[in-house]
Amino acid sequence: MTETKQQSDSGPVLQLSDVHRGLLSTPAPATTHARSFIVYNGYRVLLGAGLLMLMIVPATANIMMNFDRPLLVSGIGILLTSALVLIGPLGKALQQSETGYFGLLLLDILTITLFASASGGILGGFSALYLITVAAAAVLFQTRILATLVAAIAVLALLIDTLWLVTRGDADVSMMLPAGILGSLFFAVSLLVQVLASRLSKAEAERRSAEGQVAALQQLNEQIISRMETGILLARDNGQCHPINAAARRLLNLDEGQRTTLSTIAPELGTQFSVWLKEGRVRPEPFRAETDGPALIANFASLDSASASDKLIFIDDYTPVTQFAQSLKLNSLSKLTASIAHEIRNPLSAISHAAQLLSESPTVDAADAVLCDILVNNSARVSDIIQNVMDVSRREPPRQILLALATWLSNFHTIYSEQRTQPCDLLFEHCDPDLTIQFDPKHLERIMTNLIDNGLRHSQDDTGHASVRVVVERDNMGGQLHIDIIDGGLGVPDNLMPRLFEPFFTTSQDGSGLGLYLCKELCELNGAELGYRKTAAGESSFRVSLKMEQK
Repeated sequence: MTETKQQSDSGPVLQLSDVHRGLLSTPAPATTHARSFIVYNGYRVLLGAGLLMLMIVPATANIMMNFDRPLLVSGIGILLTSALVLIGPLGKALQQSETGYFGLLLLDILTITLFASASGGILGGFSALYLITVAAAAVLFQTRILATLVAAIAVLALLIDTLWLVTRGDADVSMMLPAGILGSLFFAVSLLVQVLASRLSKAEAERRSAEGQVAALQQLNEQIISRMETGILLARDNGQCHPINAAARRLLNLDEGQRTTLSTIAPELGTQFSVWLKEGRVRPEPFRAETDGPALIANFASLDSASASDKLIFIDDYTPVTQFAQSLKLNSLSKLTASIAHEIRNPLSAISHAAQLLSESPTVDAADAVLCDILVNNSARVSDIIQNVMDVSRREPPRQILLALATWLSNFHTIYSEQRTQPCDLLFEHCDPDLTIQFDPKHLERIMTNLIDNGLRHSQDDTGHASVRVVVERDNMGGQLHIDIIDGGLGVPDNLMPRLFEPFFTTSQDGSGLGLYLCKELCELNGAELGYRKTAAGESSFRVSLKMEQK
């Protein structure tokens, strides 16, 4: 896939390599170790608060009286104070290094040792809390040596505390055996939790990588859809629909998120959709969302979703298809014309010449002279048709030069008026002398001649008076200028506007249907646009829009 833009409307262009690396995944609010620390610190708060409640509540206070209260209170104070402090910013700072975790766990081993000493050693039950601290170390530390070191320190603390109690006479020397067995359990728990934590960490990494790839693929899919030239509509069985991408909004002239119905967009589209729902298939027929808009074609597909009534409608611009068909037709016609043009022109010239000579003969009466004129005029028309077809088929590249538009229009007006044999009103309104354009002068002369001839002919036919105005407008915001050829005719009916620039389409009995098509082709060759419009006063106007050049 070739990248054509570096920046899209919604953000940077997605690289396919990002999909494989999963770089577009949304970061989790906290890492696995940070969440484990939060859980562990919450356990510390609950443990300290629970022991404090046992000392305060009268029902359990008597039991706690059997313990060494100063040691117990000291341990609870250390535990609660450190746990509450670590809830704030200091806890986030502690998470930045394993040194902070190590110091916290040593503090907890000291606290548990105080609890164990206060309760009479291993028989008091508090020594089991070492297991939780050892397991927490296996989860929090990525380095196994540190986790094992914490387990060793816990074993050492347990043995020293037991030995201290034996030395004081508060415990029998036989208590060293249970202490050793419990210490061995510490190492076993540490190693087991380390293995489990490692596997869980890998599973978490794989899950987040998969989430990143899914997010990247989703974003890639959205960018592909947004850049598609095919418009996509999401429709329901009742005809309600809304556009999915920018192409649909552009082709159907809809606003973003606008909800409408298929029949509102175009009655033909609504009919085709209804037929497709009933029969499961339909022959796509071109339709137009706007009278002067492009021809469109629709294809329908069901959407697998929770709602069985969701359907997808793909809207394509049918113009390239028609243009391709026209191109094939013109290419075929041009080849045929080129092969027989010489053979046609020779006898055609002979017929026209003979008719002209016959009309000048003194023996020809008025009725025969009319027939001779018909022969001459139609011979000239056939010759023009052949020449127009050959001009269209050649498609020679333009030879653009920088033209001062005001000077060029003035010279063209003079030449055209001298060549015009019939009376007419041709007015060129004032043009800014600083306006310059890049255009092939021969192409521009052909375009202006065809459009003015067309305007004069139609104004003569419709009103009996041939008149055309040429107006140049400047669009500083768009960096364009418009040349309007305005005639006094009745204009083109709305139902014929879509076919106005089709080859061989004409409303005139004497026209070939190639003049406007040739003008549009020449405009496109020079980077200009040709269109038909009505002025604010309702006058018929052809507009040539092209880019202004800076002097």
